[in-house]
Amino acid sequence: MSDIPTAGNIALVNADARSQGGGTGRDRSPPPNKVANAYQEIAKNKPFDDRITILGIPAEQITPATQAALASLVAEVNFLRSSVRRFEGGQVLAKRDTQPAESEVLPADVLSIQLLKFLSQPAEAGHARVLVLAYLSTFEDVRRSSGLLAANSLLSDLSQRMNGVEFFADPSLEIPEDTSPPQMVPVKGKNGKIKMLPVEKPPRPGLYKFRMMGFAGGSSLVGVVELPAAPLDETYIARQVRDHCLAQSFNVSGIDMAVALSVAAIVISANEGALTAMGRADHLLRGSNF
Repeated sequence: MSDIPTAGNIALVNADARSQGGGTGRDRSPPPNKVANAYQEIAKNKPFDDRITILGIPAEQITPATQAALASLVAEVNFLRSSVRRFEGGQVLAKRDTQPAESEVLPADVLSIQLLKFLSQPAEAGHARVLVLAYLSTFEDVRRSSGLLAANSLLSDLSQRMNGVEFFADPSLEIPEDTSPPQMVPVKGKNGKIKMLPVEKPPRPGLYKFRMMGFAGGSSLVGVVELPAAPLDETYIARQVRDHCLAQSFNVSGIDMAVALSVAAIVISANEGALTAMGRADHLLRGSNF
């Protein structure tokens, strides 16, 4: 739980007993040594408590589900604070208010706003929304070994593969791909000659694609899809996305790159915020084998 701030006030003091605030001027602050001594005296008078706390709650009282909820709440608060600062500073991007193209992979800041808009609209009757979070865990390894451009190239390749994935909602609905030779039909060309051309096979029914796709920050990607509410298998969906993305090797400048990819899928609850849903998916991702 290192990503959750620990409650408590911490005073940092340098070795020479000067506070890190670095106050200057005799009229503004007491002498540095007196400040350090004052903190020490306050600490002596407080009862000793060796319990580890998270947001003021003893760790032994926190269940894994509560930890996940706290993590998502902390992430949502941090995001909202950052959004307020950007709004106040007039840094809101005009692109956030535009409707993204269906095949567009959105940057992280635009994705957050578009997800909020998307989830504010009711889902189609009898359908549920599923959020899929993918994490490229070898991004830093590639960056250290081959440089940032190579790592970013991998992430860009992954985003395009994930954006084009088609998947079934449940293994019971999966229809095997037709591998039979295509039917050939005669077609008359412009020069009057007859050519035999293959007939395009119809798409397999029951396949779905992401309605929205983008970067979730760092080396993570997120996609949202609407599927029939029943049957629905989140683990199966996560496995399909992972297998599709890893079906071909990743290559950067002629060199095959080893890639480790973790994927998690969750059903977005009614009236659940986008960041809370991503927080739940992230918690699941850390313990997922997919």
